[in-house]
Amino acid sequence: MRFVSWNVNGLRAVHGRGDLSWAFESDDVHVIALQETKIQPDAITDDMRLPKGWRSFWVHGKKKGYSGTAVFVREKVRVEPFPFLVGGDTRPEFDDEGRLVSLDFGAFVYFNIYFPNGASGSDRLAFKAAWHEAFLEKMVELKKTRSIVICGDLNIGHKDIDVAKPDAWCRQSGFLPTERAWVDRFLAAGFVDTFRAEKGDLPRQYTYWETRVDARKDNVGWRIDYFFITKDLEDRQRDAWISPQIKGSDHCPIGLDLDIDVEGVSSGAPVDETWVAPVEEEAEDDDDGGGGWGRR
Repeated sequence: MRFVSWNVNGLRAVHGRGDLSWAFESDDVHVIALQETKIQPDAITDDMRLPKGWRSFWVHGKKKGYSGTAVFVREKVRVEPFPFLVGGDTRPEFDDEGRLVSLDFGAFVYFNIYFPNGASGSDRLAFKAAWHEAFLEKMVELKKTRSIVICGDLNIGHKDIDVAKPDAWCRQSGFLPTERAWVDRFLAAGFVDTFRAEKGDLPRQYTYWETRVDARKDNVGWRIDYFFITKDLEDRQRDAWISPQIKGSDHCPIGLDLDIDVEGVSSGAPVDETWVAPVEEEAEDDDDGGGGWGRR
């Protein structure tokens, strides 16, 4: 089973240029996860929502032009929505930003997540830390009974090897000691960083580059996009990779192969599973093509 994950930093621009056609037209890809779709339901066209042979699951946040996640699954693959909230009744604001799509594939529960960024100030850094703690607590509990696959933009570089300038960037959100320590605790709780499990300490492997300084040209980047799996799936991993050659966003796609058969008989017509939070009346951010670390 092949998974692809990509922070597209604005779906309309990526879709308009055909930057996702390689994934939808591939015979090998079963699941495509997108982060930062930055699109509301009324702007999603039919060909965005239901490419031929695929079904889709969407979450949108309250704020227009911000965040948003989507997952596309081959029609032949058995899957159902998996109800899941990070904050729930205690911290409902954790679930208002369109950050997470959760699905049940039977053999495992799957999460596509655009994790919070803390670069805009101390309030958002505190929000990010609290969100991560709540999420970790939920994952520890869920893994007692289910296998788990998690993908998305973590907004944290874990080790020195995962960023181009660890000494220069260690005092900014995304590479703070406290954030990196959280990743340590997350992995210690029974999760596997699939890329490092596959590639070891292969250097200069990044998934995000600052566009304002054309950092991609010189590969001055961050590895902040991940696939994680629970350790019980470790023997089923067949490959994990980064695809920096694919352009269209300030991030590049990443991928994972697992030896799991979840194909079944299609239930009929394609299904569009969409949950939409109430939309605030705010101006939409039309800058879908680029952006920098500090914007998110």
